[in-house]
Amino acid sequence: MSWSIKLAPEPVQDTVQNPDADDDVRLAEEAQKEAEEARQRVEEAQKRAARAAQKMEDAMKRAKLAQEQLKKAQAEAEKLKNQNKKT
Repeated sequence: MSWSIKLAPEPVQDTVQNPDADDDVRLAEEAQKEAEEARQRVEEAQKRAARAAQKMEDAMKRAKLAQEQLKKAQAEAEKLKNQNKKT
């Protein structure tokens, strides 16, 4: 019985540089930069939205307070109206 051992072939090195590699790297860097700028715009938009929501909440509180004051004033006016009818 004879044993023969075959060695795996050496991997072939790519001796030709990919001509598109520089463009690919540049495009990847541009995409990364654009993604970061987009992330910052989203973050700023979220902050603006939070401020707008707070302003809306404050306005709703003022509106509720004004409505309560109006009800009190109407009740007081009705009370005075009824007193004037009695006299």
